Order: sequence, then structure tokens, then C-alpha cells
Amino acid sequence: MDFKINRKELRFGFSFVEIITVLAIIATLSTIVVMSFSDAGSKQALEKTTISIISILNEAKSMSISSKDFSGYGVRIESNKLTSFKGTYGTENKVYNVSNLVSISDISIEGGSDVVFKKISGSTNATGTITISINNNLAESNTIKISKTGLVEKI
Repeated sequence: MDFKINRKELRFGFSFVEIITVLAIIATLSTIVVMSFSDAGSKQALEKTTISIISILNEAKSMSISSKDFSGYGVRIESNKLTSFKGTYGTENKVYNVSNLVSISDISIEGGSDVVFKKISGSTNATGTITISINNNLAESNTIKISKTGLVEKI
């Protein structure tokens, strides 16, 4: 009996080039997925911060309309925090810190950075806009508008 072995039949497994190619594809796909998730976290922080700021402003407006403790209420806006207060700044302050992934990049409010709502009507003289941006991508931002009637809305 004569057994002849064909070299093509003995080839088992993968070549080095095939393994490197597959590893390069996996590395590329992993990088894309990781970048997408990190960007999604920043966008989520931007949306959450925007909603929180609107809620804080609306809470101050509501307490002013109800004349809780016979006082008006306001909010001081800074780049990394908001401070709600009763009457004038410095009275019964409550501080809200902004996420470290975002910042308040522009405060364009008439009369400074304090938004004070009037008792009963809820109106304010502090009209303007607040812009919140992702720290590593200032092009990604949300803007909040405050009108004379006290309406606070995302634009």
C-alpha cells in the first residue's frame, strides 16, 4: 500500500495574516462602540442638566406664585451651579451642582445672573437665555429661554 499525502489536505487552522486581519477588525469595531457610548453619556448629562435647570427655575416660580412664606423666590445661575433662594440671595440658599460633564457656557440674562420671580404673578424682569454645553464639545448645547411672563422653556 502506498499512501500519498497531499499537502493541501494537511492544512489545518488559520494563517497569521488571517488572524491579524480579524484582530484589526475587532479592534476597530470596539473603538467605534466605546466612542459611541462615551458620547452618549455626555449627551444624556446635557439633557438631564437642561431638564434640572428648567425644574429648578419653575419651582422658584411656583413658590413665588403661591407666595410661600409671603416672599418671592429666585435662582442665581453660575457656570457650575445654581442656587435657589428666598427673597434675596443669601437667604435660605439651596445649591444645585451641575454635572462635571457639562457646564453653563453662556448666561445672557438682563440684570445679571439672578432670576427673581415676583409674588403672585410669577413674572420676572430677568429675561434672556442660558446655554448649557458639553465640556469637550461646545457645539453640542441646549438653550433655555426665560421670558418676562416667567415662562421657562427649552428652545
